[in-house]
Formats: sequence, C-alpha cells, structure tokens
Amino acid sequence: MAPSKYRSTNMIIQKILEGILRADINHTLIKKGIIKSHLIKYCALKASTAEKYLLKMINAGYIISHDESWGERKISIVEITNKGKERYKWFVMLNLELEESKNKED
Repeated sequence: MAPSKYRSTNMIIQKILEGILRADINHTLIKKGIIKSHLIKYCALKASTAEKYLLKMINAGYIISHDESWGERKISIVEITNKGKERYKWFVMLNLELEESKNKED
C-alpha cells in the first residue's frame, strides 16, 4: 500500500500541542502560549483546517484561546491546559506505536 500524503488526525493534534509546548519552552520569560497565526504556520495547516481542529481541541479541554491587545490590534493566543499536556504524551506514544506497527508490516 502506498504511503498517504495526508497526515492523520492524531498527528495533526500532536503537532498542534507540540507547537504550543515548544513556544512555552522557548519563551520562558514571557506569557505562556503562542499566537494562533504562528501556530497555524508551524503546523503547516490551512486556516480553515486549523480552525476546525482548534475548536475541537478547545471543546475537549486540551487548549484555551483568548484575545489580547497588541497595539491597536487584537491577537489570538492559544495556550495548552494540563489535560492537553497529558494528552500530548498519549498522542506521542500512540503515534509511535502505530508507526512501529506500520514498519513491521512493510
């Protein structure tokens, strides 16, 4: 079977959570979270696709989103919750297991 050029839902969710965690680690002196547009770019998603995933993840309690003032503009900040941090570990393990089982088939 030829490999799919599309990422699985699990991989996309993992990448979103990873992007937020990386921003938190790299910016320890400033507020937690990442600007939504930066997260979308990091994950290489279309805006409409990203919005769909972000909404599902907010509803699941993995992330929170809020607007902040940035000069005269407003920016959306996305932060990971404790539940999201927990689930990130699950997604990493799950995706690793799936990748290992796929490699055994090949």
